[in-house]
Amino acid sequence: MDRRDQIRYCRCGTRLASDNTGLLCSACQHNPGVKLIAAPSVPPAFWMIDQMRDALATRHIGKIIYAYRTNHFHGQVVSQSAVAGWASISQTQISRIESGPPVHDLRRLAHWARVLRIPHRLLWFRLDGHAGSETPRGSSLFAEETQEVSTTRRRDFVALGGSAIAGQAFGMLERELDMIHIALDRGTTSEERISYIEEVTTSLGVQAATTAPAVLIEPALKTLTSIRILLGERQPTRQQVRLVQASARLSAILGQAMFNLSHFRKAGDWYQTAEHAAHDARDGYLVDISLAGQVLIPLYSDDPREVIALLSPRLDGNSHRSPARAKLWGFKARAHATLNEPREFRHSIERAQECLARSPADLIAPGIFSFRPADLAFAEATGSVLLGSPDNAISAADRALSLYDDSEIVNPALTRLERASALAQTGEVPEACRLARDTIINPRTYYGPAVTAYAVRFEKHIRGIQSPETREWRKAHAEISRRKRSGAATATPGARD
Repeated sequence: MDRRDQIRYCRCGTRLASDNTGLLCSACQHNPGVKLIAAPSVPPAFWMIDQMRDALATRHIGKIIYAYRTNHFHGQVVSQSAVAGWASISQTQISRIESGPPVHDLRRLAHWARVLRIPHRLLWFRLDGHAGSETPRGSSLFAEETQEVSTTRRRDFVALGGSAIAGQAFGMLERELDMIHIALDRGTTSEERISYIEEVTTSLGVQAATTAPAVLIEPALKTLTSIRILLGERQPTRQQVRLVQASARLSAILGQAMFNLSHFRKAGDWYQTAEHAAHDARDGYLVDISLAGQVLIPLYSDDPREVIALLSPRLDGNSHRSPARAKLWGFKARAHATLNEPREFRHSIERAQECLARSPADLIAPGIFSFRPADLAFAEATGSVLLGSPDNAISAADRALSLYDDSEIVNPALTRLERASALAQTGEVPEACRLARDTIINPRTYYGPAVTAYAVRFEKHIRGIQSPETREWRKAHAEISRRKRSGAATATPGARD
């Protein structure tokens, strides 16, 4: 195998130069914290050199690990500690496996096959659940009893009729057969790894409701990088779709983080990426989620007609029912209220209610990938304030606050500010100012663009009024605004709306 003909990639996804004999690109080499977190993707020829073939023929996983570590493809010997990290065991255990007796436990062998990404065709046992496997689930029998290794198959083939094929041609035929199988297996990732990625993505979606956006960026990007590398390899269709879905969710999380950090252009770019991935995966739910993210900027910059223009093509004539669709109707309701269109506002609220009523219960959950009765009540409250119906707004706000979890700071904070606006509309200015002040100085309130917009809206309701309470509110608001401009006004939670 000529290493100069190989196309190799760093774990960050960068293609390695032909004269780079190592595992890492120059950027990663200068970062002392970089390490391989999983076995790298290797070309089919990696498994075809004599060193690897001889090790596989021994059926000794320790010898295979050693041959893998010392394969000249890597450019340098991969340490036992690195391989131990991939398998979540200690370096001492790796040493014992390499120098000890052969492992005969099928589950341990299967684990190592997945860790090292050994092509299925080269295994002497069947992986449980592998396509084409006939071994009963839970069986611990070796392939010695159920399947012969490829060298034996070739010997039998020659004995049965190989004399009709020239020796060189036969060797090429068998090599190509192995190579195509390895190419088909190469890049496939385990169910466990994809499930882990999905769990991380779901968790980050929930954390986006309670965590400062800057905290979410690194784990989201790391997970997205892993997905990008896997998508660059061949995956079974069902796994490819799940990876694309996860990338859509992570892109939406990053879009939310960028919005909360007031990087609006970047937020739009990430939400459009989420929509692209959602369409590729043919996932209508995630298309709705990504569209909901894209309307945040016009929604909070008082451009209701743009909100309606973005949402109407998706909503008109489409009877889909889900929390994501309810979210779109909730945003459309708020846009109609801004335009002083009470009939359209009420229609949109009713459609959102219908979507929630017909949605599977397990989809109505915390986080940015859902929409709950509390969110709907908040939409009613803010719309009622805009339409000059303070009593309805107070009732809806109270209902929303009774349903929200206090760990979700932005939407509960927005609801309290809307309740304060409704109180001001009824003439209860002192109480309104106290509520608004307590809301923005709450150490758990994230004073991002959404809270900023609602605080400014509240100020409009008390414009020109001078009292001790209004002065206290304005003093607190000015201080929070100053700290935000200086970069110091970030509390622990992030926005979810």
